[in-house]
Amino acid sequence: MNMKILLKNANIFDGKNNEIKSGDIIIDGGFIQSITKNIETIDKNTQVIDLQGKYVMPGLIDAHVHITASRIDLNQDYEYPGYMYARSFHFLKDMINRGFTSVRDAGGADVGIKTAVEEGVVLSPRLFISGRALSQTGGHGDYRHNSSEMVTCACSLCTGSSISVICDGVPAVRQAAREQFRIGASQIKIMAGGGISSPTDKIDNLQYSDDEIIAIVDEATRFHSYVMAHAYTPQAIIRCVNLGVKTIEHGNLLDAESAQAMFNNKAYLVPTLSIYNAFMMNKDDSDSGIPESVVEKLEEVQSQAIKSINLARKYNVKIGLGTDLLGEYHNFQYDEFKLRSQVESAFDTLHSATYVNAEILNMQGKLGIVDVHAFADLIILENNPLEDISVFSDKRDQVLMVIKNGDIVKNLIS
Repeated sequence: MNMKILLKNANIFDGKNNEIKSGDIIIDGGFIQSITKNIETIDKNTQVIDLQGKYVMPGLIDAHVHITASRIDLNQDYEYPGYMYARSFHFLKDMINRGFTSVRDAGGADVGIKTAVEEGVVLSPRLFISGRALSQTGGHGDYRHNSSEMVTCACSLCTGSSISVICDGVPAVRQAAREQFRIGASQIKIMAGGGISSPTDKIDNLQYSDDEIIAIVDEATRFHSYVMAHAYTPQAIIRCVNLGVKTIEHGNLLDAESAQAMFNNKAYLVPTLSIYNAFMMNKDDSDSGIPESVVEKLEEVQSQAIKSINLARKYNVKIGLGTDLLGEYHNFQYDEFKLRSQVESAFDTLHSATYVNAEILNMQGKLGIVDVHAFADLIILENNPLEDISVFSDKRDQVLMVIKNGDIVKNLIS
């Protein structure tokens, strides 16, 4: 537990700069203590690992996960909570073994899961939770069937899903935002437009009034936090960033005007390509568990997802990285790197998955970078990730070591 470690003869990609530097890294107390060259004198209690030129980089960060989404269908009315939590722990263990040392849950994970992670009950990345995403009645996040009873209280948990809560009107959204923070949320997620997985809304629906979004942003700001918003269309994106939302999730239908608005407001885009790719690959499989309502709306947003990244780059919008995977599709987490490689360099993608995502989490200088005083959240690779992004592939396990908070949690180095 937090043993002093010396990583000798490392090739270092720091997450911030498009270059590789050689050096020795000393880890102590969960932090990077120093980065230097040719260390000769070391404490006898230090564990020395000679990397012999292997590559060290920051642990990966996935800024959009749903760890309680244990099935493809988000209508979870009849899901057993115990099963859902057990599956969550399984997903988290797989994520850290892939090299993701931090993840941001975009709706579903609760303080119980967060506590289990923080106390080391389960092997897991660092977890930044949103609690339940805020949704208006009939919006993305309201997974009830049309025949379901009307919500009768101001802030209902009866959405048909573990990932969201229904709240309508300024007093209700304020209360719901405060409630998420009360139970341990790091940030607030809102459903600001239609989605493909919700049964009753259209993709181009604008959800929540300006006053409601302003109130939610105000609550987050006073908690020294921020708001992330599910939004596909230009109209939804523009109004969100103009009202103070920090990150746009998905943003598939981004256009020039909305990209400019994002840049002007210093907002971040978090694309999630892998979920659409997984849906498209399996949409014709009757056993896939994909609801028919999802298939009908899928092509509307999937076809432009790659283009949105190009456009965001053109307008100098900062781009993070997320996956948004559900159920068994969690195994496709590495697909995000392969899909992004169609339109950007390996550095751009890895910069998104480390340094930029740390900024999104308000953890700049602590996560997403190999630097003195940063958390010792590191992964070690055989090959140079800046030359070949396919080091992140399920074809063979090239993540040889994972270090989280100064502890070695995975080690394939003999």
